[in-house]
Amino acid sequence: MSRHYLRAIFLLLAASSAGLVAGAAGYDTTDRVVYTSPGGDALRLTLYQPKKSDDALRPAILLIHGGGWKVGTRYQCMWYGHRFAEHGYVAVTINYRMMMKYPFPNCIHDAKAAVRWLRLHAAEYRIDPDRIAAFGESAGGHLAMLLATTPGNSEFEGEENPGPSSRVQAVISVYGATDLTYYRQPGSMIELWGITPKYMGRFVGEDTRKDGKDPFVEASPITYATKDTAPTLFIHGTNDHVVPFEQSKAFYEKLQSFGVPAKLIAVKGRDHGFDHFHPMERRQLFKEMLTFLDKYMNTLTHGGV
Repeated sequence: MSRHYLRAIFLLLAASSAGLVAGAAGYDTTDRVVYTSPGGDALRLTLYQPKKSDDALRPAILLIHGGGWKVGTRYQCMWYGHRFAEHGYVAVTINYRMMMKYPFPNCIHDAKAAVRWLRLHAAEYRIDPDRIAAFGESAGGHLAMLLATTPGNSEFEGEENPGPSSRVQAVISVYGATDLTYYRQPGSMIELWGITPKYMGRFVGEDTRKDGKDPFVEASPITYATKDTAPTLFIHGTNDHVVPFEQSKAFYEKLQSFGVPAKLIAVKGRDHGFDHFHPMERRQLFKEMLTFLDKYMNTLTHGGV
């Protein structure tokens, strides 16, 4: 499956666009917006904005791409950006700092900076700052779940775009990596783009952490789950060989024990990255995403998906 998932990324990158483009289906796209520049490195986002004639505030959703924290760009989430914008959301896809140059927690610092950017620019883009959700696939799901579980955690907040909260009101994790302890053992790892147990140790800071804590545990979203975790929708293929289905199942059950609103959709027989190869299935799952978000971010009226 890893070969097919890599091919999907290249196809998605080839489909990328730039500049301000009028969306024929009811949205506009604004690309290459710098949302933060940590250490002088400009990080950019793309906005997919619904075409609306009124001045009503709209919910927003931050879309975070996967790629093992090492490869990929925000354009991998383009399909979702278009669809969410068509259905009333201001959708934002981001690039973030990646390995090998930038280990954890730089990537979550960037994701939280993006949430704060949305609140800082809420008036400009008619965003309701009290209705911001997060979506992530694979490594992006890892970051989305950290947004769900660690609002206000000083270790993960970073220094960019200070002021507003980085809290999100709801989260969608699509085959997200939520328990990184799985990747500590060589027998459990898929060598994908050079992502090996040694790589993962470097990513979480195995050789640099000095406080005696387990870096794999400390970098895992499931570690921080509490009764205050944002409502979460998990979507995961039962035959995933990159991020085991059991990771989403265990997280879902933990949230259930805390009384946190959560839903787990097990996609029978599907492997990692399945949504990029099965468009009809993806459209059906997108309806589930809209229903979930509407429940926890106030009801919107949608047309067909």
